[in-house]
Amino acid sequence: MKNIFIGRQRETKELNELKNKNFFLVVSGRRRIGKTILLKNAFPDSNYIFFWPNKSIDWILIEISKELNVPQFRNFKDLINFLLDQKKILIIDEFQNILSIDNSIYGEIQNIIDERKFKGDYLKIAVAGSSFSLMNKVFNDAASPLYGRRTHEIKLSGLSIKDLFKWVNKSIEDFIQLWSVFEGVPYYYELIDRKKNSREDIKSLLISKNARLLDEGKAILSMEFSGQSKTYDTILSGISEGKTKLNELATLFENKSNLVIKYLSIMRNEFGLIKRVTPIIDDPNKSKEGIYEINDNFLKFWFNFIERNRNYIEQDRFNEIEAKFENNFNSYVGKSFEKFIILLIKDNLIKEFSKGRFTKIGVQFGQIKRFPKKSLIAKSDDSIGLGDIKPNLAIKKELKIKDDDDNSYEIDICGVNEKTKEILFGECKWKEKVNALSILNELKEKTKNVDWNSNDRKEIYVIFAKSFSRRATEFEGKRVFCFDLKDIEKTLRK
Repeated sequence: MKNIFIGRQRETKELNELKNKNFFLVVSGRRRIGKTILLKNAFPDSNYIFFWPNKSIDWILIEISKELNVPQFRNFKDLINFLLDQKKILIIDEFQNILSIDNSIYGEIQNIIDERKFKGDYLKIAVAGSSFSLMNKVFNDAASPLYGRRTHEIKLSGLSIKDLFKWVNKSIEDFIQLWSVFEGVPYYYELIDRKKNSREDIKSLLISKNARLLDEGKAILSMEFSGQSKTYDTILSGISEGKTKLNELATLFENKSNLVIKYLSIMRNEFGLIKRVTPIIDDPNKSKEGIYEINDNFLKFWFNFIERNRNYIEQDRFNEIEAKFENNFNSYVGKSFEKFIILLIKDNLIKEFSKGRFTKIGVQFGQIKRFPKKSLIAKSDDSIGLGDIKPNLAIKKELKIKDDDDNSYEIDICGVNEKTKEILFGECKWKEKVNALSILNELKEKTKNVDWNSNDRKEIYVIFAKSFSRRATEFEGKRVFCFDLKDIEKTLRK
């Protein structure tokens, strides 16, 4: 598969509207997301410049003169002015690399922008960059020459699920498995083989000795961390292994919570690699129930199946890594399936919940509230002190709490509408032949812990699964929706 350019209607429209005015546009987005092809497609008659990392400015100026067949200039300011005087839009790619080449160029560009604005001369420049942190430094640091100079900005995210599904043309099960790794990053889909199933594609691209994407995670992180990645790698590895709470991550740093808070903040706000997730009914600014997740599906997969097995890779033990993949991939996809479904609902693709029926959609979790905490604990007959306190197994069984669940619950999907007082409770099961009634009985118990308009709300249930052995349309007087993969496929093909 080659040259994916699909969707992007909103961004293309925005770029088309710029053509008749002066602009200094900034397009940012993660590596491989499609920034360059978007700009080239929108501005086909443009001059294109690429900044190679770790090259001298003299070398770059020579290469640009060859590529564009223009005179060779001794400085970047003269080159830009010459190109703009041709009355063609100028695209500058990997703009953040200037920082490591000669950051005085940013000052030259500032002078060009200011002079041309003052004179009313032609000024149409679009710059693109793949490093979230460095682009943030270039444009949002008040000390930067280009602070306040951009006129427009596009933060490019992944392709939509619906656009990708139609283009990839695989079965819905294969597509969801691919999406769980590659999400909406077009470049990765260019590499897949239509003749292979999703597992074979993923293994050939990631889990083999000469896999093309084996070190892709390193490339993404090095672009952000510039070689200073040990602390950040530790946090990302910890999150991928299930240490998602602050106190759990602190154990990786001798329980230094303040240190972890500092780095978590940097990774959220400067690098954009992780996010803090809170229960959907909580105020995220006040909630104490926050957990941390890696934003990017590819990095989630890479840390789970590649970086975690680095010692095996160094010894060429790829057969063992492949076995680990086969044993654990289904569970990994199950978690991604929840994210997939929430996005479908947010994008109004599930007609039953479309057009803003629910003003908030997300995950709901927290501590069991049905009984006081003390009632979840009982001393054994021969207990002497606190060290002998054990969970009350009868109560835990009644509430369907596992021993390692720390008396907590989680509902995969929860949506609320403050005006109508409707609340949606849903579960996502990456399994065949799911018995909806069994899931509904478990879900009912968990919903009792959700403290939202408890005495005056309209509950709706939904279950998503690969397939059902038994469906339901009603449960204890409440509306129930069941969607299997065939139903989801019909939705995406419309």
